[in-house]
Amino acid sequence: MLIERLEAVLRRGDVLPAASSPASAPSGRSERGAREATPSVSALAATNDDLAAELAGTGRTAGLLLCWVGVLVMPAWTAVDHLSAPEHAHALLAVRLLVEVPMLVALVALWRWPVGRRRPEGLALLVLAVIQIAIAWMLTVVPDRQYYLLGFTLAIYGSGCIMVARPRWTGATIGLSWACLGISVLHWDDLRAADLVAVTMFVGTASVIAMLTHLRRYALHVREISTRVRLEREQQRTGVLLAQLDRLSHEDPLTGLANRRRWDAELAAMCTQARARGGALSVVLVDLDHFKDVNDRHGHAGGDAALRAVAALLSARVRGGDLVARLGGDELAVLMPGADAARAAEVAEQLRRAARTLQPDGFEPGEISLSLGVSAASGDDAYPLELMSRADEQLYRAKETRNAVGAGQRPATPAAARPVPQPAG
Repeated sequence: MLIERLEAVLRRGDVLPAASSPASAPSGRSERGAREATPSVSALAATNDDLAAELAGTGRTAGLLLCWVGVLVMPAWTAVDHLSAPEHAHALLAVRLLVEVPMLVALVALWRWPVGRRRPEGLALLVLAVIQIAIAWMLTVVPDRQYYLLGFTLAIYGSGCIMVARPRWTGATIGLSWACLGISVLHWDDLRAADLVAVTMFVGTASVIAMLTHLRRYALHVREISTRVRLEREQQRTGVLLAQLDRLSHEDPLTGLANRRRWDAELAAMCTQARARGGALSVVLVDLDHFKDVNDRHGHAGGDAALRAVAALLSARVRGGDLVARLGGDELAVLMPGADAARAAEVAEQLRRAARTLQPDGFEPGEISLSLGVSAASGDDAYPLELMSRADEQLYRAKETRNAVGAGQRPATPAAARPVPQPAG
């Protein structure tokens, strides 16, 4: 309980917020305000899942570091054995080599096995436990214990400084170390009160420093990871919003078709491609007949319904690579890369006939009809202004009779002399 309170004090303000219940909200705050200020449980859960994954990855790295240090340092301390207890050097070396076995197994598990990714903290604790047990036994054998007590505290310091797991794992390491030390002290033949006090102060100081170090370092680590996770999530949300904004900037809000901005860009690009590769390109301009009368009879809602019905028809009847756009008002258009004049005229006639079958709510059968103008170009003749001008002239020719397709020959008037076509009403 004391450790948990100390941990809470050191980590205050450094961890993710917990999802609070409505009952815990301040009494002066409205329910709506509480909902706006408090992150949703699902959002917090997702963030905490990402945080847990990050901690697991860094915990595995820390576990690998502990294992490597233990595997390399444990036998290296044989030099101390030969200096302080030469008569027991061989026995101590045998114990050190025996300790290498579980440490190497833990190292392989952290490096290669799935358990090393799921339970890196437990494997790191296992390595520290084996080291402490071995050193505790050595303390019962050697006559000069201060060097081995120093080695005993190194595992505690290592737990506090290297382990990235939750602080309770360092607490477990400290508790295990004290248990091993207690059992070892009971087997000391020359135990004195001064020695007991010195050992207690020595290991106690190491325990306090390791615990405080781990608490603070873990708090900073959690704050860093949580900040990064939140930043990544905000970047993802920003990316989604930018994609939506880009889509909306090229989409007509009423019909869901491409808008004039996208039409102009696609038409220019397809013309450039046709000139470069010598391909064909066709444009079909579509106009709803007597659209003003439709609005007068059915209101603007009825006019919108008619536009949406025609837009759906065009989208359903064209090829996958064609572009359908609303240029403005009741004028729509179809861009058909690779289609010659005959193919475009055939599609336009199919659209004209199919439009007679459209009957939105409140409309009479056959009340919707279309006038369509077709123009085509290929190779060096593919220029946006000329294509649109010819299609617009054919559209006006079709509107002389209504419910018709204009797909005649190229007008004799040069396209450059004609004004830029405006959307037909």
